[in-house]
Amino acid sequence: MDRALRQGADGVEVDVRVTSDGVPVCHHDPGLRRTADDPRHVATSGHDELPWIGSHRIPRLSEVVDLVAGRGRLVVEVKTPHWPVGAATGTVEAVVAVLRRHRLEHVTVSSFDRPRVLHLRRSGIPVRTALLGRPGVPFGVLLRRALLDGHDQMHPHVGSVLSRLELVERAAAQGIAVTAWTVDRPLHLLRLAEAGVEAAICDDPRAARQVLFPRLAEAG
Repeated sequence: MDRALRQGADGVEVDVRVTSDGVPVCHHDPGLRRTADDPRHVATSGHDELPWIGSHRIPRLSEVVDLVAGRGRLVVEVKTPHWPVGAATGTVEAVVAVLRRHRLEHVTVSSFDRPRVLHLRRSGIPVRTALLGRPGVPFGVLLRRALLDGHDQMHPHVGSVLSRLELVERAAAQGIAVTAWTVDRPLHLLRLAEAGVEAAICDDPRAARQVLFPRLAEAG
């Protein structure tokens, strides 16, 4: 995340899961097999039991909020626990408890789980919220849901946006900013920028800036 910011990213997006002792940590997968060759799951492990990934600890959400503050935007995706059933039912409450202790001008909280992100929005913390859209969910459907739930943003899959670019302006007119994911093709970046998409989540921020701002890239 620090490297992305140093490469010119306007912000970072992180996935958050909660350990068995209630600590929100930044880890994409429910399990630890792919990242640490460990058979356990985040939701059934205590924070102090989590393995290291190479030379790095799995960061707490609180550490990441502080890391990004003053340097860019932070999108916190609250993951839905899939395994084991019933694990980490207090995910939203744990995330809210952490966020209450920080300044949140730079933070947006998102989730594919509509009830979960709506519950967080109603928690009263001063944070922007966004409804995530899975691949194949029509742009118009996601926009209606975001408006109904009162979100500030919507984060559709890039394919959904490209198929209905004309709706980006309509979303903005209704107070919904659009951030697309995951956008790595140069042509897609340019088309989204021309349509007025506020941000694009990508894998290579330096390459994206070279596409969107070639003159700045040439100037170093």
